[in-house]
Amino acid sequence: MSNRWRIFHICALVLIFIILSAFLYDKLLAGLPIIGQLTTLSSLGTLGYRIVRFAYILLIVYASWMIGVKSGIATLIASALAMLPQAIFLSSDPVDSVIGSLAALAIGGLGIALIQLRRGWRRQRQKLRGISVALRTSQESYEELFTNASDAIWVHDLAGKIVIANNACEKVSGYLPEELIGKSVAQLMSREALVIAREVRTKLMKGQAIDQRYDQRIIKKDGTEAVVELFTRLIRSDGKPIGFQNIARDVTEERRLRDNLRLQIHNTLMAQEEERKRIARELHDDIAQSILLLSRELDMLISQSDSKIPEDSILELEHIESIANNAYKSLQRYARDLRPSILDQMGLLAALNWLTEELGKELKIQVLVKSDNLPALPSELELAMFRIAQEALNNIRKHAHASNVNISLKIMSNNLRMSITDDGKGFSTSKLTGDLVKQGKLGVLGMEERARLIGGSLQIKSAPGKGTTVIARAPIWTRQKELVSFI
Repeated sequence: MSNRWRIFHICALVLIFIILSAFLYDKLLAGLPIIGQLTTLSSLGTLGYRIVRFAYILLIVYASWMIGVKSGIATLIASALAMLPQAIFLSSDPVDSVIGSLAALAIGGLGIALIQLRRGWRRQRQKLRGISVALRTSQESYEELFTNASDAIWVHDLAGKIVIANNACEKVSGYLPEELIGKSVAQLMSREALVIAREVRTKLMKGQAIDQRYDQRIIKKDGTEAVVELFTRLIRSDGKPIGFQNIARDVTEERRLRDNLRLQIHNTLMAQEEERKRIARELHDDIAQSILLLSRELDMLISQSDSKIPEDSILELEHIESIANNAYKSLQRYARDLRPSILDQMGLLAALNWLTEELGKELKIQVLVKSDNLPALPSELELAMFRIAQEALNNIRKHAHASNVNISLKIMSNNLRMSITDDGKGFSTSKLTGDLVKQGKLGVLGMEERARLIGGSLQIKSAPGKGTTVIARAPIWTRQKELVSFI
């Protein structure tokens, strides 16, 4: 309503109220000229006052309807202030007049309540209409999003029966959406995939957390197998599980490329290790032995009692012998660093003890190795763990400024867990992998890749001033072929 019409209705309301009040108090106004003649209701008796009370009811309803409920309540109060004094003090029958006035006020109040209810009902209806439109729009948007989503989405009930599927399911499974509806998800999975699906179902039904996305293999319509990255969630209604929603993306090519890349990296690392072993063997068996032979020849030459070599030359020969001895020791150290023979001959634990002994002597710090009774480990597993430990100890040597280092080897649920802890200065783990690669520091990346290639994982815990812990985990495989096939 515009302000102009609102003012008009208020003015009309006030004018009508004044006229009705004037008629109601006609006896008091009877002595006034003109007004007294206009307001005389005596000729009508009690009927006239009943008409006025009815008019007050209409006025209250008019105020509520045209201006608002608050105006209606104000008019109701004003009407009460006008009618009750007249009924009590001026009426010939006060009891009947008060009852009539209260009845009129009650009817007016009821009219206000009905108007308020009607307006509330209209607001509620408009709100429900808006909600209905919003729900319909939302449903249409969801249906369009569901139907045309780039990822395959399907819903199956607790029995595994697919009840709805979108268009992208055809790209993933080879089946049209209408062909999938009514089909059991078990028909799309191999035996191994069904095991994974049952594990996921059990965890979801128990309310346990699962990885947001996991790999699953499905059998397509043409009989080929596809790898999909799957997200599954439990659907509930009134708190009770009714089905599962699945969102899948075909990652067959991505996983093939990833596996090929890992296999290539694995082969490269193995070739690198073989080359290291060859170079270490040549350094030790060929060059180092030649230098050792040279040192001994020099020693024999210097020690000859009947030698006619001048004293100055003997001193020079002793200096050359010292250089040869130092070169021999350096070659031995380089050969051990390239590929310590102790790893091949005595295993991982002995190799770690050798590493820590060398580190302790070099830095003059305390280094301890603790280990469970280890079973026979695959050579690739021992090699990967040794290289991870070697890189971690090199980082401690270069950066940590530690005074204590502890290495622990434990067997946990058919997994080997190796932890390397130092009490050095630590660092912010936000600088791992990505930032370090950009800086050309590939040590951590190499450790992670070695752990991944043996089916394991690497975790680094550190903070400035609180030291560093490197934890490597890997499954223990009894046959090397199993390890290679896993990679």
